[in-house]
Amino acid sequence: MQRKRISLLIVTACLVGSAAVAGNYSTEATIFLQKDEGELNVDVRVSQLVDQNNKLVEQLLFAPRIKTAPGVPASIYAGPAHTDSEYASKENVTVDVSWPYPNESGTAFCAVIIKRGDEVVSKSKLQLKIEGPGRVPLVVAAQEIDPKSVRVVDEKTLTYVLLEFAGKTREEVKKLALDNYGNKVQIRDFEGRLTEGGLSFGTYLERGMALHYNSRKEAEQAASLLRGKDSK
Repeated sequence: MQRKRISLLIVTACLVGSAAVAGNYSTEATIFLQKDEGELNVDVRVSQLVDQNNKLVEQLLFAPRIKTAPGVPASIYAGPAHTDSEYASKENVTVDVSWPYPNESGTAFCAVIIKRGDEVVSKSKLQLKIEGPGRVPLVVAAQEIDPKSVRVVDEKTLTYVLLEFAGKTREEVKKLALDNYGNKVQIRDFEGRLTEGGLSFGTYLERGMALHYNSRKEAEQAASLLRGKDSK
């Protein structure tokens, strides 16, 4: 398993990359990038600096954790609910994280905002520029697909084509989906012609893939090609 650990000290109200303590809070974020598993795990510790016997001591306030994936921004809130009677007097924290899609260039960031009620008392943000080799579109050949598995589904406002590979194991499908999450897809029909095929959006039922389309019409056309229809 390829596991990359990145430990970041994010200092309250600081410029990106600064290492000087400011204000009464400190934030530490540890990012675990598990490339083979397609996971991005973030552990955050938010502490308040308090004076004890003329010494500054860190008092832990929050320790939120985020589990997401490269290319999938995520947020988490910790603290009293807005309707809580102590909301206005107690701290709350919001953490936002993002990492580029696998093998793609982009900006990774972790941002932390600490509030007391609705008043911002601390802002922290760290950004990293990620350089990746880039990705070529994933080519899905109709010959490799079980035509009976192909179907079009609507999930709220999103449209997907679901498909299953005829000759791949679950492990092979999972790896293919993780490596190509968010990647462009091209469909090779039975005549060998390539057609733009939406975006790869991971696995379903651990044995198939989900392709996202902007409209149901586009999805139905792609499904027809994968079933071996309209290829002549």
